[in-house]
Amino acid sequence: MQAEFLSHVGAVRKNNEDAVFCDVKAGLFVVADGIGGREAGEVASATAVRILAEKFWENPAAPSEEVMREAFYQANDVLHRAGKGKKMQGMGTTMTAAAVNGNTIHMVHVGDSRAYLFNRTAIEQLTEDHTLVQALLDDGQINSQEAAHHPQRHVLIRSLGQDVLVQVQERAVPWSKGDYLLLCSDGLYSLVPPQEMQEITLRAVDVKSAIDFMAQTAFNRGGYDNISVILVNYD
Repeated sequence: MQAEFLSHVGAVRKNNEDAVFCDVKAGLFVVADGIGGREAGEVASATAVRILAEKFWENPAAPSEEVMREAFYQANDVLHRAGKGKKMQGMGTTMTAAAVNGNTIHMVHVGDSRAYLFNRTAIEQLTEDHTLVQALLDDGQINSQEAAHHPQRHVLIRSLGQDVLVQVQERAVPWSKGDYLLLCSDGLYSLVPPQEMQEITLRAVDVKSAIDFMAQTAFNRGGYDNISVILVNYD
């Protein structure tokens, strides 16, 4: 298994409110995108990722999905309490985490960061966007074209720290030799479509070159948000 990660402030923002974690030995990969005023978003994403990583290291024998789920709940409690303070008011974060165990990827996710699984013949989005626009799309109130350009497409209806209780998405998917797992924040996928990510990866000489080219492409197209990506290859 090979993996590389990158997190860039982008072309517009002054602070990078994304946080990433990439541990090939442990098989844990995480992307979080913070929200909130001032430094709150930056603190929220870093805190959530730290809680998940520490809980994972502390419980190496426990099932990955159980450890991740409990870490998400703990992070939500910590951020929700901290968000009541004036300095950190409204803090929260998305978080998408993948634990690779042999031929299985265990996912836990909340928010609108994403995970994709692809190879030379197919691509699948493994996560659902917990956004207002996705809810409208699921209800049939808007179509996919309207969703792509909706002014509220980045409004979250679910994130860590937003409410006292959080509902997370969980799933387990198989993967095999030649597959790629990609985790990213919306700063990447909003400017580089998944089919283009797939094409870039398959044409690149290695995973590092692939993520560098993806990030540069997003930057050249405006880089309106922070750009974070993790790419894992089952080699």
